[in-house]
Amino acid sequence: MIKILTTLLLLINIAFAKTPLENTIEGKWHSITRSVNNGTQTVEKEYLNLYNNNKFNLVLLVSLEKGDFFVKDLRIEVSGIWRAKYKSLIYIIEKINVPVAKEVYRINQQSLRNLANNFKRMYETNKIHINKINYLNSDKMTIVNEKGSEVSYSRSKSVPQRPF
Repeated sequence: MIKILTTLLLLINIAFAKTPLENTIEGKWHSITRSVNNGTQTVEKEYLNLYNNNKFNLVLLVSLEKGDFFVKDLRIEVSGIWRAKYKSLIYIIEKINVPVAKEVYRINQQSLRNLANNFKRMYETNKIHINKINYLNSDKMTIVNEKGSEVSYSRSKSVPQRPF
């Protein structure tokens, strides 16, 4: 009976133990991605916090500009749980919030709502995200997301204010 109980406790400990990859990856990360599509310039700033209790929050600030029209820092907030195993970063989304854009010029409310809903839908339609970790050290991390895009993160000391 003692052997069975000890074996069971050992298996539970192994199942819930942190992997060395998780210990290396937890912390605050940030990335900046710039792109141009049909004359629209897009800048995405991502702040990813991976906590040691396997919870995460992600703040995405999206800025768009085309001619005189622009949206600055449309804020998308995502939270949930994460795991890192076998060179993969997996996160499951539990909550999504799109509270505000910092500044908007020459864009009507309906267009802004549509833009916010597009980014929100990106996280709502796929609650489980599996990213391949291509590179990881104490200060840098490079992942390939489900779309095949490579994103480079740097370890961050700070995170945008107003956590949710």
